[in-house]
Amino acid sequence: MQIEFHRLESLGWRLPKLNSLGLFESSQIDESKISFPSENYDSDVVNAEALGFWAVKRAQLIAEMLNPKIHKTLWEVGAGNGNAAIPLRDLGLNVITIEPLLSGAVTLQKNGFATFHSTLEGLNLPSDSLSAIGAFDVLEHLENPQELLSEIYRVLKPGGVFICSVPAYQWLFSDFDASIGHYRRYSRKLLESTLNQGGFRVITTKHLYGFLVPIAFVLRRVLPIVFGRIKKDGKRRTGGANSKNLNRLSYVFGIFVSLEKIIGIKLGLSLFSIGEKQVS
Repeated sequence: MQIEFHRLESLGWRLPKLNSLGLFESSQIDESKISFPSENYDSDVVNAEALGFWAVKRAQLIAEMLNPKIHKTLWEVGAGNGNAAIPLRDLGLNVITIEPLLSGAVTLQKNGFATFHSTLEGLNLPSDSLSAIGAFDVLEHLENPQELLSEIYRVLKPGGVFICSVPAYQWLFSDFDASIGHYRRYSRKLLESTLNQGGFRVITTKHLYGFLVPIAFVLRRVLPIVFGRIKKDGKRRTGGANSKNLNRLSYVFGIFVSLEKIIGIKLGLSLFSIGEKQVS
């Protein structure tokens, strides 16, 4: 990472100093303004989740779309507790993480990532300086995603890429989404138009986990109608028994994902898109 930091410093950027927690910290952050407050993470198990089926398959698709042979370093915005960064690093990608929530930033640092406890805007990176930026399950937490996309566009090099993932289908929006701070879910059309509005030329958009769509519909839309809404304590449960049960089914899930790819099913619980900053 030092090579990347020295390169940016040669462009006039000042690398923030490390704080007592080993984090690069550029400014104070008001976590109450973030739609997923830090205390809602069940952080004791999130690293185990990062090694589970969902995270690994997601990382494989991201790497396939990104092509690490071309883009070897990825700056990840809103990296959380490492659910994307950890498996992406395992696939050989150099990941530099930016996370405004302290609990997530600390976990990332403990897992060996060069981590900025900051927003992307707070880093004041040079214009036209980065080759690849990622934001995975982030845009849906922003009331106005164009504010972030504008900054991403500014700091990307011409020909640089922005890759993202978002939850699919607004008709699946449920109490679960509201409880974890989602403003919306995305259709392919909405995601691509959002990136276009930010100035990006969309290269490709793909779905993943098509076999989970009917299951999610039953769990999040049908059962609450039949049995009534279940009161929640406001915390996002990110692992434990549920993660263990899902991982026991990883072989079966892997078969379904492989079949989706072979058949070319354009359906999925998650949407992934990659856009390019065009050379003027």
